[in-house]
Amino acid sequence: MRTVRRGLFCLMVLSLMGLQGQEDVVTLPPTPEVDLPFPVGETLTYTIYWGWIAVGESKATTQWAWVDNQWKLQIRFRTKSNGVLSSLYPVDDIIETLVDPQTLRPETYRMILNQGDRHRNELTTFDWENMQARYVRKRKDREDEVKVYEIKPDTRDLVSFMYFLRRTDFEPQSTYEFEVMSDEKLYDLEVNTKTKERIRLKAYGKVESLRLDPKAEFQGVVMDRGSMRIWISSEGRQVMTKLFIDTPFANVRLLLKSVGGPGSDEWMSED
Repeated sequence: MRTVRRGLFCLMVLSLMGLQGQEDVVTLPPTPEVDLPFPVGETLTYTIYWGWIAVGESKATTQWAWVDNQWKLQIRFRTKSNGVLSSLYPVDDIIETLVDPQTLRPETYRMILNQGDRHRNELTTFDWENMQARYVRKRKDREDEVKVYEIKPDTRDLVSFMYFLRRTDFEPQSTYEFEVMSDEKLYDLEVNTKTKERIRLKAYGKVESLRLDPKAEFQGVVMDRGSMRIWISSEGRQVMTKLFIDTPFANVRLLLKSVGGPGSDEWMSED
């Protein structure tokens, strides 16, 4: 009889715990219906080449995030070195931004870099009411570095800017001007479009892509750290199919490996 009573007592406790858990469940409102140039839940995977050697992989993902009682769109890049490079120079970088889903303007921009023995942890918060950005770089052995600077209505960080570009209807042989935040500085970015080319991808064959040549200028000085070229698919979602950076040491290429998530079979098709 004592064993039965103990069993009933345990069942009552478990039932109460279950009811308590149900009371703590928070029902979130539905995610907003917005016209985005890409589906939320998309995953873009790129192979990174140093010269002709594959040295790592980068994944770009989008998902909804419930922050401060509002739905935000989280865009994240995760870059990791592969086995060949990791033994010499391990890389595990996370760069992510929270954006307003309506405007694609950033709310926060975080960069966590782990490259060999070099580590950085930075957070930029955008105050659109006062048109300011607050940059904080965390330091272990000394006081955090803090900077506050003015921004413009169309200022974006590099990550939100790359996804904002997918909303832009580019025409070949044209010039477009933007403003981008990088390394706690504001850059005037000029993007010159070239002609359409067919980029060969292992998983998708030859994909027609428009070439973009960006050129950054900061305080009247053109930043020349190696030329950069970007190719975006001409149809459908305007996915970046290839990125090429020419540096004094070698060239770095990113090639689209796969597209995952909603509608991944039709990403090259017209909407």
